[in-house]
Amino acid sequence: MKPLSLLLSVALGLVTAVSAGPAVIECWMVEDAGGGRLTKKPAALLLRQGPGRLPPRPDLEPELYLKVRAVLTVLTHTPTPRIRLGQDALLDLKFAYMPPTSEAATSLAPGPPPFGLEWRRQHLGKGHLLLAATPGLSEQMPPAQEGAVAFAAWDDDEPWGPWTGNGTLWLPAVQPFQEGTYLATVHLPYLQGQVALELAVQKPPKVSLTPAPLVWATRGEAPPQLQCLVSHFYPSEGLEVEWELRGGPEGSFQKAEGQKWLSALLHHSDGTVSLSAHLQPVPITAEHHGARYACRVHHPTLPALGRSAEVTLEVAGLSGPTLEDGVGLFLSAFLLLGLIKALGWAAAYMCTSKDSKEKKAQ
Repeated sequence: MKPLSLLLSVALGLVTAVSAGPAVIECWMVEDAGGGRLTKKPAALLLRQGPGRLPPRPDLEPELYLKVRAVLTVLTHTPTPRIRLGQDALLDLKFAYMPPTSEAATSLAPGPPPFGLEWRRQHLGKGHLLLAATPGLSEQMPPAQEGAVAFAAWDDDEPWGPWTGNGTLWLPAVQPFQEGTYLATVHLPYLQGQVALELAVQKPPKVSLTPAPLVWATRGEAPPQLQCLVSHFYPSEGLEVEWELRGGPEGSFQKAEGQKWLSALLHHSDGTVSLSAHLQPVPITAEHHGARYACRVHHPTLPALGRSAEVTLEVAGLSGPTLEDGVGLFLSAFLLLGLIKALGWAAAYMCTSKDSKEKKAQ
């Protein structure tokens, strides 16, 4: 087999530090089979630091080992960013370039080579160019879309390399339509590398439960219907609503019994959605006085325990006076006393005025 000289461009979606031993990336290579034909063969890319012998691979023939130098590396530390709706998104992108040989480096002008950067978005079968940048040629580039800004520059200017660069993308106040696959491509003379990021937009729901308090007036009948409003969340998928009864005769929480249903989704102008969950409880007894009905919501944007709201069940005739009731009675008594005094003063004034007029007439 003739010796081959390969130039490899590597794109990595996520960087992991290797503390000991080599890292292996399964890949493939294309070989000239003669007669204008190419053959595709499986291969393994071995990443290692410093000199040393290659470890044995029983599935590969030693005579087929090739020394390959990766000259362009494109990577990101945030391959799956999760951004809250309305906040800015920062899509990390780094790249590095090393001339394949020292002779090739000295034959070129000192300093890093020119490069071009492209950011594209693909979502629901559609894709478009979001930003294109080439340092030094900004006036010839198409205008960026959606307020996007890229930090396109080399980080250092060593004369012969290696060089590292930054192509991080900034998106202001992201909206649901901006989620999808973002493809970042770095172009060098005769080389290009690409990496994909999956941007997801999210917003946790707000949860409220009515009526509060839940007053049950007729014994032996079901309490009023409960409505749990789950509002302004995104995405609409993955939402679950559970009903719980906390306290009561059993003393601990349990699943609330009754008829349950969900409303249709209500879409808002900012891309979020809302819905309401309903529960018609089953008839209960006076022993449930003080128990609490709870609506618990699970959504991908919430912690494992979800988010809940609760109301207290009050049986009419069993509730003692509350602090609010006492304050109300005190204020009523105070106002009534003031009214009585005011009427007394008015009556006394009228009597005095009448006596004064009679004396003047005599």
